[in-house]
This record gives sequence, C-alpha cells and structure tokens, in this order.
Amino acid sequence: MAFARTKLLIWDYIFEPVKDINISYMGPHPENFYASVKDLIKAVFNVPDAYVQEKTYNWEKGKESEKFEIEWEVNKILDTFSYITVELTLKGFSAGGEGKADIRIRPRLITEYPQDTVWQQNLIYEMFRRFWHTRFYTRKRLEYLNYAKELLVSFETSVKKYAEKLRKDGA
Repeated sequence: MAFARTKLLIWDYIFEPVKDINISYMGPHPENFYASVKDLIKAVFNVPDAYVQEKTYNWEKGKESEKFEIEWEVNKILDTFSYITVELTLKGFSAGGEGKADIRIRPRLITEYPQDTVWQQNLIYEMFRRFWHTRFYTRKRLEYLNYAKELLVSFETSVKKYAEKLRKDGA
C-alpha cells in the first residue's frame, strides 16, 4: 500500500462481471458464523490482526431472539503497489435456535501509484511508469488476480463446508 496524499488507483474486481459473492444459510444456530468467519479470515487470507478491521458490530439480543450485523475489511498486501481488499458482511437473526445468515463478500485488487512529488507528477515520469506498467507489471497483476481468485474460492468453500457442518450437527 502506497501511503500518499495523491495517488493513481487502479481497481480490478476479482470475479468479472460479478462484483459480490453472496452465501445464504437457513438452519440451526446461524449466530455461530461470527466466530467461524473470523477464524476463517485469519486462516485463509493469512493476514495479521492489524490488517483485519471490524468496521461494524451490531448484535441485538432479545429474550428468545438475536439479530446481528457485522462488517469486516481485510487487506492482504502483495507488494509495494498492489493489495487485495475484501469487504465481508455478515447479517442474520436467530429465534429459538433456528435462523438465517447472509454473508456478502466484495473482493478487489487495488494498485496504487503515488503522485506526491514534482518528479512523480512529471510527464516523463508518467511515460516511464506507463511503459513499466504495461511491459512488466501487468503480468504481475494478472498473477495477483489468479492468486486472489484462489484465496476467495478457498474462503467461499470453507464457509460453505462450515454451513453444512452446522446444519448436520444442529439437526
């Protein structure tokens, strides 16, 4: 991640043309997804706690029911210029041990080029940067896209396996 005031951003959605992955679950104990998703984020994406931000945490608990909504943002740094960012949302409710959970996953590959200094704003620099980007770095970004797809498919499969396990154990 380039930390700069002014930067050129290039966004790539991991799965084109689909921008979001949605997983729905109806069955016993959907509230257990919170701990499971949190553990899967660390295991699959292999990022330290500092790169996982819990942006929203809302858990309403009544006598017989629970309602929850949690949002995470995960950043996996790949090199100086590129990183994968994944926004995850878990929403659901539970009443009497049964309920529903919806998980929404929004992954992106982001490349940032800082443009703070006079040299970085220079036309000659921009010409060299564009040449380097098209000749060399585009290949690397395609590798990163494939890597991100593998990570997301692994995460999605793990969540689905947990849902099946929860359905089997809870019934």
